[in-house]
Amino acid sequence: MWIFVILMYILLDSARGSDLQMPIVEVKMLGSGLHRKIVYTVHFNDSMAGSKCKYVLKQTLPAAMYVSTDELKDLRRLKKLDSVFPRFVDIEVPTEKANSFDVFLRGVPKIEDSAILPIHYRYHAPHRVNRFASVQLPKSIIYINCPRNEEVLLEKYTTLDSSIKYCLNFDQLTIHSQTNESINDDNCKWMLLQQAYHAKSSLTANIPLGNKNAYTRVLYGTIFISWFAAFWSFFCIFRQLKSVKYKL
Repeated sequence: MWIFVILMYILLDSARGSDLQMPIVEVKMLGSGLHRKIVYTVHFNDSMAGSKCKYVLKQTLPAAMYVSTDELKDLRRLKKLDSVFPRFVDIEVPTEKANSFDVFLRGVPKIEDSAILPIHYRYHAPHRVNRFASVQLPKSIIYINCPRNEEVLLEKYTTLDSSIKYCLNFDQLTIHSQTNESINDDNCKWMLLQQAYHAKSSLTANIPLGNKNAYTRVLYGTIFISWFAAFWSFFCIFRQLKSVKYKL
């Protein structure tokens, strides 16, 4: 019995140890409505913190979400957020005509590193039944790039296959596996890290939808009110003209 308890303790302790060795990514969403903020907190262990490595957190935003490029440019200029994002994002297009895209958040390994990404939700087309659309934030992915003499840190303190490396194109926001032709490219030495991902709040938003069944009533009601207002205006003007003529 005691042997079984000791073995279970060793297994749990080793599981906690491996969880602490890999980076911990905590994600929390702040705010309400169509305009919110995503707070990322990345924790590295003591051996990785202070190294000459650099990491990229890749966040895919679904079609129902978008970022303001002007807002992110200001944050980058003020050195509040080191991010890479599409050069143009159409903020007017509805969800049904939009596409998902990626945002890269860059940083260096620290004991605790935080980043705040402002995001916005698009309007949805009205629906006959549903009153809300549920939008879920996908799980982020983390890549790391270290000098050759520090890659041993990755093999020792993380669970990853260092033989598989990736090329990150920051201009086109693309990621693909390293090839023989790109083996000497500095942008092709990124490795995918396993992470301990923790959602510190709900990452799902319920976006209100219009009532498609009310479209006809609203349309004819608007036409009726517009015509009624126009006739009433003409009637009032005509009465005023008759009053002025009578006084003259």
